[in-house]
Amino acid sequence: MATTATTVVYEGPQSLTIRDLPIPEVAAGDLLIEVLMAGVDGSELHIINGELERANAKAPMILGDEIVGRVVQIGQRAQQLRGLQVGDVVSVESRWPCEENCRGCSGGNYFLCDNIWGPTTGRLGYGSTPLAEAPGLWGAYATHVFVPEQALVYRIPEALPLKTALYACSVLANGLRWSRESGAQAGKTVVVVGPGPQGIACVLAASRSGARVVCVGLERDAARLESARKAGAVTTVAIAQDESVSDTIARIRSEVGVVDAVIETAGAPSAKQLAFGVVGTLGIVVNVSIPSPKAQEVDWMSLLTREVTIKNAVSHPHSVGEALALAEQMLAEGLDIGDFVTHVFGLRDVEQAIRVAAYGTSETPVKVALDPTL
Repeated sequence: MATTATTVVYEGPQSLTIRDLPIPEVAAGDLLIEVLMAGVDGSELHIINGELERANAKAPMILGDEIVGRVVQIGQRAQQLRGLQVGDVVSVESRWPCEENCRGCSGGNYFLCDNIWGPTTGRLGYGSTPLAEAPGLWGAYATHVFVPEQALVYRIPEALPLKTALYACSVLANGLRWSRESGAQAGKTVVVVGPGPQGIACVLAASRSGARVVCVGLERDAARLESARKAGAVTTVAIAQDESVSDTIARIRSEVGVVDAVIETAGAPSAKQLAFGVVGTLGIVVNVSIPSPKAQEVDWMSLLTREVTIKNAVSHPHSVGEALALAEQMLAEGLDIGDFVTHVFGLRDVEQAIRVAAYGTSETPVKVALDPTL
């Protein structure tokens, strides 16, 4: 058994360092997992760019809240309560309820916990807890992660490969929740803006609910738009480099008619404008992406006169178990969502992983992951 964990620590904007941290002994209700695969997601790209002051205030900390790993230590009480043992492969949810019964947690919305970004964080989640909070192993960009008694842990079905489990445990879980927020169902047309991993997950979820799904991206997103078609999009729209937002809106309306809902996953100012402009009267826009720091103009009169509903959905409370079950079902049907994990890097190649995930190279990833065992 190793005595130290290798970690990637976010020290501040544009600063990642490799640190070795001691591995703690676990208490009766805790466990320790060896990370087998960790996702690189969009919010982490914003953090590394220094765009989130709340994250900067918590540095140094270990990033990474999409986790698949193997149990290597487990306390007796945790073993009894969770039905787990050393060697089991699990996923750990990125957030869990606090012990203070705050407004968010008391209503079951633990992703909205008042303490996650408050003056003190406690043991509330991965990728957002300072290194100074013992034992420090609060992120998946590491060989090991500490799992406290309060954490939400899910056994990975034996049939699921690691990439499949990783995509399911967070990304697909997001897609399921955001699709529900959009009202996706038979007879509805849903536009998903952005063919990245989150957008493709929304296509998967919305199409399986019976909705007619359209996925919108840029011309350079040809490979990702093809992935969206494989995920269930009936139509994809590729925006030309010099194409105006109004022209794209007109083109989508001409091709698909009335749009009942839009799930906006891209975050660019033009993507927000597209979402608000293309949605139909009494439609719903589900806003899930972190926007560019650039100020964005919103035509509030247009939204008001069409009575458009805007929903802000942070993440995936209560959806992880459902997502893992759906991934297993789709695998049996011949669709392996693990194929959307297109690039995997070791911890010491994390900076290259970040560049690829941010489309800073010539490669066209869908989902980028880290494998600390490499």
